[in-house]
Amino acid sequence: MIGALWTGISGLAAQQTALDNEAHNIANVNTVGYKSSRISFADQMYQDKIGKGSKITDAEKIYTQGNLKVTGVNYDLALSGNGFFAMAEANATGSAEIFYTRAGNFRMGDNGNFQDTMGNEVQGWAMRAIDTDTDVKSTNPNVTFYNSDYTKLVTSKVVKHSNYIETYSAKTTDYTLTAKADNASIYTGSALKSKANKVSDVEELIKNYSSAVQSLSENPDGPSATSTAQVTFIDFADQGSGMTKDGDEAYIYLDSVKYAVSWDTDYETTIKKLADEISKVPGFKATMTNNATATTATTGAAGTAGIAAVSAWAESTNSDAVNKGMMKIESIIPGMAFTISELATVSGTVITQGAVVDVNTQGTAVVVGTGKGAVESARDALALGVAGKQSDVYSTTELGTLGNATLLSTSKDFTYNATVYDEATKSNISITQVTMTDVTSIDEMVATLNATSGGTTDFSDYLEASNINNTLVIRTKDANADVEFSGALVSDSSPETLGTGVAATSVLTFSATPLAFPDGVRDFTFAATTVAQTGATNATTGFTITAPADMDALVAALNANSSFAAGPLVASNSSGTLVITDSSGGNAMTAIAPLQVVTNTAVEKSSSLSGREGAGAELLEMVTAVDQTASRGSLQLRLDTLGISDSAFGEFSVDATGLITMKQDGADFAIGQIAVAMFNNNRGLDPSGNNLLAKTNESGDPIFNLNNAKAATIEGGTLELSEADLSESLVNLMVFQRAFEANAKSITSADELLNTLINLKR
Repeated sequence: MIGALWTGISGLAAQQTALDNEAHNIANVNTVGYKSSRISFADQMYQDKIGKGSKITDAEKIYTQGNLKVTGVNYDLALSGNGFFAMAEANATGSAEIFYTRAGNFRMGDNGNFQDTMGNEVQGWAMRAIDTDTDVKSTNPNVTFYNSDYTKLVTSKVVKHSNYIETYSAKTTDYTLTAKADNASIYTGSALKSKANKVSDVEELIKNYSSAVQSLSENPDGPSATSTAQVTFIDFADQGSGMTKDGDEAYIYLDSVKYAVSWDTDYETTIKKLADEISKVPGFKATMTNNATATTATTGAAGTAGIAAVSAWAESTNSDAVNKGMMKIESIIPGMAFTISELATVSGTVITQGAVVDVNTQGTAVVVGTGKGAVESARDALALGVAGKQSDVYSTTELGTLGNATLLSTSKDFTYNATVYDEATKSNISITQVTMTDVTSIDEMVATLNATSGGTTDFSDYLEASNINNTLVIRTKDANADVEFSGALVSDSSPETLGTGVAATSVLTFSATPLAFPDGVRDFTFAATTVAQTGATNATTGFTITAPADMDALVAALNANSSFAAGPLVASNSSGTLVITDSSGGNAMTAIAPLQVVTNTAVEKSSSLSGREGAGAELLEMVTAVDQTASRGSLQLRLDTLGISDSAFGEFSVDATGLITMKQDGADFAIGQIAVAMFNNNRGLDPSGNNLLAKTNESGDPIFNLNNAKAATIEGGTLELSEADLSESLVNLMVFQRAFEANAKSITSADELLNTLINLKR
């Protein structure tokens, strides 16, 4: 009977444990992701085939799928299927232990990490740290992330490779505001673009880039090959007599569309206008070019137009080259083919057919790229269209008499220096100074500048010079088109006089040589001395005349100076000759040269003509990656911390595979992927409180599959409800209560029998 007491006690203990477990289930009926547990009973050891009561062998979790509730809260996540969220619990030592949970009521923490209500951080494959050298392509080297200036979204696409995920995104500043028209008088016949043309070009380039990114997303692990833009030369053969008068025209059929211009002034003007007409077509540019035989260089003798040697097939607006009727038509969109079916000039009833130059002779055949190569080609072309090459323009206003056919004897010396941003070193470097001695024409300047090569920081390594319609243009090369540079053109390193004065009583007349033609290239100093009849000398205080455009401007500057007028002196222009007169008539002018060319006069570029050839805006492309083969860690949600944007927040979303994207201003950025852990034996996990479970030897190590394959899918804006069944738990409570009462009854019955037995002695 004593044994019956102990047997009853074991029953009481077992039923009490069952009651505790069921009470725990009821208490967690509203706990997110809670899995109810059940008690497993077992009978205890036997003696003479008589059992000694019951015991609890296990309190096991029942991992069945809970009901899902749509909450609409972006950060709420639910698992549908087998698996657990992995959570890092930071402790006081700074290390982190990994736990597992089905509760997906998450949020963004103060530090930007994705975490639960207790501060435990969701684990997954985080976005790779952005390498601004390789992951960011910006036309402004000082900007490596998106800011509020980048208002135009070009494209945003998540590209899923076999074992990593990329986001291609690109934005521009507002090119519709920054684009400005090219000067028609300077750029005619040389890819002349209006503001509307430049905007249209950018929009065509955006379509091409977006299409390339879309194609990559459809075949992310396919072959890669760069695209090439088509370049075709056309020849209006022997056009000297093919178009000569009003009513005549020149035309071309480009992709079956006719583009024509009517006769205007002369052949050169007309054929340049046709090139300009073609340049208006979105995605195209046309330039006049030298023909197959290089233009012969001339020395530039006085009274003739000096022509530097021009390579065969080179772009040229030189009259001799243009009049030969050779034109270069180029697609600015890589991979886009075009067809020229006919070209001709018409004079009355006479049609003179031109010809398309065989691409095997000169030109570039189109190549349609694939994969990343096509994207990079499209991106580079877009950058060129958006930003354009920087162009420093020195027109006849700035260069004065240089290149004037009647004043070629007025040779000048120049030096050119520039500071250029070097993409390889990510720093500004100084190019080797170029010295131009006794140049008489813009062509000579161009030839000298472009001939500097062989070093590591020479002019031709970064820049190129051109004579476009008698205007000096210095710009970046196509290979580094988006680079900024700061150039300094300096005139006359060795000062010379502005002619020699011939004194005649109170009049000083300057000779016409060697430098009797002032212009905007030079500054001058003036300091005169007069001799009175008494023999006393009078020295005029020296002053500077800044960049006079011509003799009239020089005269006006002299007469406007108070010291000069107090001389008393008066300047005049006598048929291009400078004459200085003592207005008092009582002083003798000395036969000296009071006008000196200032050493190292800076030649300012044209502020109205210089700038960007493209739309003058900025492009920034960013490629971010989530590497699913990398180690897992906490997931950062702030875009500023990730180096994507200067604005921290975006719209959070997650797909079924756990890929997290943040949308900001229309652009989606894949910033991480939640890891879903699976176990061989879920019931072996050890409940640790706070909705967390710990792995054990019984559960085995967690299993993570690439892209969470075969694991639970993730539902965004949704929570998994508790699996505790209140009705079942209440029934179980009654059952366990009755069982407890019955076990208590067995104890009281055994006690009564013992009491009866004891009373037998009485």
